[in-house]
Amino acid sequence: MDTLNLKQFLIEKKSFEKAARGFWKYVLSWKEDDPEEFYDAFQTNDISSITIENEKIALVIHYRSEEPIEFVQSTVNVLLNAQLIAQYHYLQELDGEVMDDVLQFL
Repeated sequence: MDTLNLKQFLIEKKSFEKAARGFWKYVLSWKEDDPEEFYDAFQTNDISSITIENEKIALVIHYRSEEPIEFVQSTVNVLLNAQLIAQYHYLQELDGEVMDDVLQFL
């Protein structure tokens, strides 16, 4: 897949929009399910102080398993009071279906 195809994938599959929705769903569920752990991670219960910004999109071929796994990874930066604290990775299969997501604190 060349960069033009990757840019087209981004537009057609709405990767960053889906990543943003996925992030907020993840965060709101976490806050509701385990508010103490949420506070420990974010040092606040005020989600209005959390913002996200698009970082990158990449085609990934993961070779750690017997069969290589190909996917597109959209990454958004997670900011708390304008300070970068984490990255949220939204993984999509090559047909655009969601594969997984990961929140990684820095």
